Amino acid sequence: MSRYPKPDRQVKPPENISRDSTKERIEMFFCLMPVFGLIPSAIALVRQRSSRKVRDVSQVAIALMVTWAIVYSAMGGVPIEGQSIQVTTELFKATVSSGYFAACMYLMYRLYRHQAIALPWLKGISDHKEPKVMSDKMSDSQR
Repeated sequence: MSRYPKPDRQVKPPENISRDSTKERIEMFFCLMPVFGLIPSAIALVRQRSSRKVRDVSQVAIALMVTWAIVYSAMGGVPIEGQSIQVTTELFKATVSSGYFAACMYLMYRLYRHQAIALPWLKGISDHKEPKVMSDKMSDSQR
């Protein structure tokens, strides 16, 4: 018996890992770019030739940016008097901006690792599948 594997044996790759094309991955990275990713995201959503995965990533990127823009503009649009309140507001705006950039970098990391790109509060909107219903049949061992 030989220690080496037979040459006719081949290792089968797992089927549940989805590998995207290089073009799609680059497009998804551009969509997740903070602030400037709005343009490729909008193009991917408008264009009908984009894959479903690219459109989903574009939707996540736009939702994240719109959320950041609303919070940031809401903090800057309020007239404020007093220096201590203004410093607190600017610190909050900086924290929101840093969080937005960190979230974009984290989603890019997940894309690099071939993991799902989704926001927890956006999952209900982006899932188009029917929810799984538990059957009320019980096995004999549970009765």
